[in-house]
Amino acid sequence: MFHLVRHEDGDVMNDFETIIVRAEQCNDMSELKQLHDEVAFLLSSFSISFSCIFEVYDALCMCHDTLMKQALLLAEREVDRKGIGKKPSSFCWFVMGSSGRKEPTVWTDQDNGVIFSCLRSEKEDCYVYMREYARIGVLFLNEIGYPYCTGYVMATNKRWLKETDDWGEQIDKYVQNEHIDDIRYLSMLVDMRPIYGEYSLVIQLKETLYKKIATTFSLRNRMIDSIRIPFVPIGPFGRVYVERWGENSGMIDIKQGGYVQLNHMLKWVAVQKQFIDAHSTFERLTRWYDENGCSQRLFERIEEALETFLYFRLRCSVKGNNLVVRHLSKEEKQRLKRALTVAKKVQHYARKWV
Repeated sequence: MFHLVRHEDGDVMNDFETIIVRAEQCNDMSELKQLHDEVAFLLSSFSISFSCIFEVYDALCMCHDTLMKQALLLAEREVDRKGIGKKPSSFCWFVMGSSGRKEPTVWTDQDNGVIFSCLRSEKEDCYVYMREYARIGVLFLNEIGYPYCTGYVMATNKRWLKETDDWGEQIDKYVQNEHIDDIRYLSMLVDMRPIYGEYSLVIQLKETLYKKIATTFSLRNRMIDSIRIPFVPIGPFGRVYVERWGENSGMIDIKQGGYVQLNHMLKWVAVQKQFIDAHSTFERLTRWYDENGCSQRLFERIEEALETFLYFRLRCSVKGNNLVVRHLSKEEKQRLKRALTVAKKVQHYARKWV
């Protein structure tokens, strides 16, 4: 399934595989929550290295996917038992954000949506069923350790729960309006990844989305702004700028300070190149390189920077705080500086690459 580093207590891979198998057979919400807690404990019990970080995220993503799928299966059974509305012929739950990119942290919140297909004459009754399913599904996910999204990017929000034709109309509006919020919604949808139900519904919607964005040239400046605006906290001589005051004194926000710039650049490259099935930032980088979009040297520099940002993101997630620069080892400080420098370069050349 996947391979992780070893520690003195044995092979961590077996521990994660065991959690996945138990989750697939679980019919109890409290046990699913316990398994989620075990994932967090496992990640805090072994030493994560830069070199294995992509494997760690793959394993973590598989655990999250399995836990969420099982919760949504139990939610579906509950709605069916209630007999509310009309069950559509097909539906699919999808995740967005870091979960959509297969780069979730330990305690990731919910960023999800639903698409469904049905006969036109049954649409109203199917919406009744799916709204109840969304309510119970989001509730169950929260119960097993996936907090409600503070921005309300969840299937319980009518913006993120739609029938196939309604989704098509909604995307058309986002592309045509080009309001700042519409660009934000498009950016979220670009990362959509199916996790439960009829995957082809999400894949088809994603294909439509990518084509419409790529062929709307006026959106390009908006894409570039999403890369160039966020501040990268490094000076011209390699000095890392940390927060000077307050509870975050001496820290940097690793997500907004470097990861976002790489993520957004490669996200929009994926859209322009129609890399529909490249979900993670590293998958998008690899496809870009394979199709001669960048040199080997640039690929290696971005790869190392991405490893660095993902490593620190996961470490901060386990410890529950932002990155304290003065606590880093000499090697870690050097890696951080190189990564921030690459993020700065990505900002500078965004218009050339996107």
